Amino acid sequence: MCFRPAEANAGAACPNCGKKINVTQGLLPKKCPFCKTSLEGIDPASLAPAASGAAPAPSAPQAAPSAPKAPGAPTAPKPPTQQ
Repeated sequence: MCFRPAEANAGAACPNCGKKINVTQGLLPKKCPFCKTSLEGIDPASLAPAASGAAPAPSAPQAAPSAPKAPGAPTAPKPPTQQ
């Protein structure tokens, strides 16, 4: 089994465009890969953490969703209009 450290998914948000920048081995790239803003001299810990797309784990299992409802009856086609 492979155990990843908690900070493996940690990223930082660019102060200019707000997109997620991956921090590699505790270091930021010199420029933002999206907006090319210089990140020289910025501490990765000082940047806001990037929002992750994953939702937090639920504390209790949720019930299965109910079955979908039957579709409604089809409607009659409209008569053609004369132009």
